[in-house]
Amino acid sequence: MRLSEIACEILDLFRETHRRPGARITIATLDHRFGTDPAVAVAIAELRDAGFLITPDAETVELTTKGFDAIQGGSYHPEDD
Repeated sequence: MRLSEIACEILDLFRETHRRPGARITIATLDHRFGTDPAVAVAIAELRDAGFLITPDAETVELTTKGFDAIQGGSYHPEDD
């Protein structure tokens, strides 16, 4: 699966800081890291649609088991295709 660069960077952030299924990051943290670019919201939707994240509320994203498996293998980067 080919993900956008920002989507990969969000997964990298989970890989660096929250290496477990069910880990949560607030949207404020993502805004601080990546800015308030609308592309971040698009990347979150992309990851949600791929099953890597869920959005339990409007302020939080949560890593799913599928997302955890992806960050463990590191196979989500575009250059891996």
